[in-house]
Amino acid sequence: MIMKTFALKVITPKGAVIDKPVSGLYLRGSEGDLAIFAGHVPFVTAVREGKCTIVYDDSSDDTEAEIGAGMLNITNDKVTLITENWKA
Repeated sequence: MIMKTFALKVITPKGAVIDKPVSGLYLRGSEGDLAIFAGHVPFVTAVREGKCTIVYDDSSDDTEAEIGAGMLNITNDKVTLITENWKA
């Protein structure tokens, strides 16, 4: 099944670690677990440290990482995750 994609950029103090289209993003926000897909309502939230999963159209390329605290910004056409650290 082909899912719609959205632009994701993951930024750490060392620079961008991901900057490409993805199908989904799973992580822990300040108020609980989040699942982000194309067309998600725009908003900004704090992100807690923990597991982050990025899903691509080809699920064999899915990425899991441990992230630090940070911020998540969702707009109409892209998602930006700014995090203290990224350990894939």
